[in-house]
Amino acid sequence: MPRVLFLCFIVIAILVIVQGQTYGPTRAYNDSLSLTETNATNTTGTRAVPTLQLVILVARHGSRGSVFSFPSSRYQSNDRSVWPYGFGELTQRGRTQMYKLGEKVRSIYNGFLDSTYRSVDFKALSSPSGRTIQSAELFLAGLFPPHGFQVWNQDLLWQPIPVFPSFLDHYKMVFIKGNSQCPRFTEAQTNSLLEFDKLYDAFLTSFLEYVLPHSGIDEETVQKSYDNLYRLQIVILLWESLNNEAENGLPLPDWASEIYPEPLTSLYVALQRVIIAGSADQIKYLQGELFQELVGLMQSKANNTLSPNRRMYYYSAHDYTLLALLAMLGQQAVDEVKYVNTGSALIYELHRHASTGRFYIQVLYIDGHGDLVPIEINISECESPCDFEQFLKTTEQYSNITNWEEECHLGPATA
Repeated sequence: MPRVLFLCFIVIAILVIVQGQTYGPTRAYNDSLSLTETNATNTTGTRAVPTLQLVILVARHGSRGSVFSFPSSRYQSNDRSVWPYGFGELTQRGRTQMYKLGEKVRSIYNGFLDSTYRSVDFKALSSPSGRTIQSAELFLAGLFPPHGFQVWNQDLLWQPIPVFPSFLDHYKMVFIKGNSQCPRFTEAQTNSLLEFDKLYDAFLTSFLEYVLPHSGIDEETVQKSYDNLYRLQIVILLWESLNNEAENGLPLPDWASEIYPEPLTSLYVALQRVIIAGSADQIKYLQGELFQELVGLMQSKANNTLSPNRRMYYYSAHDYTLLALLAMLGQQAVDEVKYVNTGSALIYELHRHASTGRFYIQVLYIDGHGDLVPIEINISECESPCDFEQFLKTTEQYSNITNWEEECHLGPATA
């Protein structure tokens, strides 16, 4: 049944892009482009070096509408005049973000990845979420604009490229008091959150004294649902509302200037790290299966057993996904990124040394709110360029999963 729903999402996403004249890269969106000519540059991308063998890119979806708005907010999440696509759906900004990210990836890997889409060279996957599926379609529109024989509609600079389902991203487990499929993760997360709540006790008390009267959030109602973690949930609700409003250019109320962007941003960033990466068990059972797949693709490439022998994989995902994957690389990697903005991407590059033949890894990050210039991410206990075998040893504790469901129902690992 989840796969049937996923396919329905894909059909809807494609129809929206084809029919909506302002939703995708149509003539109105790119009026300087000729639909009968290629816009693919002949310039070799800066990352398209001879040693490069495989690229795996994991990106957060584009900017979206709020899924929660505090009671006193002028921008309620169900207000279609504010969020015309609906709550939690990609905004116009988010659609542009993902299209531009696709263009950027094309520019830096052009020459390594052919400008003509072929399934034997490239594969796109997405979590079963509407905004990630749409983000993938928009990214692909920027990455593979049709040219030559690929132009099937003279009025539309777009071609259909499949997006396959990925069910290994367990992002839904992160929600506090959520319906977790993995008790081992939930127990570890709860312990981490209780420690965080205790550590920030004095600050949370004064923080809520200020925000509750202004926001209209009913403390007792939240407490009934979240018990002794209710204060942390209020922080999440405030961030969800204020940050999405600010990101999409909506003026915030005057009282919010006392807490946003600071200290709310720093508080939320610290809290999010605890929610996702507060312990090794949290990291492993949240994104270990997905990481295991990524590592498997790299190993197959290195062993010359990857079939089809693709050059690039793209995963459309969430901030929770990228943060957990960053945590697997070590604390320095998490500190370098701080917060995973919408439209950001984590890139794994597998290289083969020209003279020794040994494989090595480089990890890059593109900030979706910046100039989209990739920066290199440091890997714990592995100097750059990181030897591939050393990379596998460093991250083995997270990818070493035999049966995710069975392990999730076991108790915490003992020393």
